Amino acid sequence: MFKKLESAGAALLERLVPRVEASACGWNCWNDCWQCAHSACKVNTCTGQLVCLSGRC
Repeated sequence: MFKKLESAGAALLERLVPRVEASACGWNCWNDCWQCAHSACKVNTCTGQLVCLSGRC
């Protein structure tokens, strides 16, 4: 009974809420990063990896 209720709820949710195919992963770049002594940096939004740059973004 619970399995039927769960599948009915999932089917209803799929009809009411549109599926979003988006990814927030990527690199963001800033020209003033305190982590890099106020030089430019870029950050991977998925892993949190921070890379200090010698020039500007």
